Amino acid sequence: MIFDLFFLGLPLAAAMCLANLALKDGDMKLWRCAFSFVAYSTFYLAGGRDVILYICCGMLISHGWVSAGQVAP
Repeated sequence: MIFDLFFLGLPLAAAMCLANLALKDGDMKLWRCAFSFVAYSTFYLAGGRDVILYICCGMLISHGWVSAGQVAP
């Protein structure tokens, strides 16, 4: 699903890139960022996917309610 690619694949790819850069440069700040991306991905896999889907669906529904009755562009 494209949702998984965007909300799981991109953070994991960013974590790997940051970890690689941290190894190359020896910068501790980059390790913290890489760990944060990994922690987010773990949250996403442990049930955060449903939360994010509910939020996105709620935003789509609320946009439909807000724009109901308006003249189409």
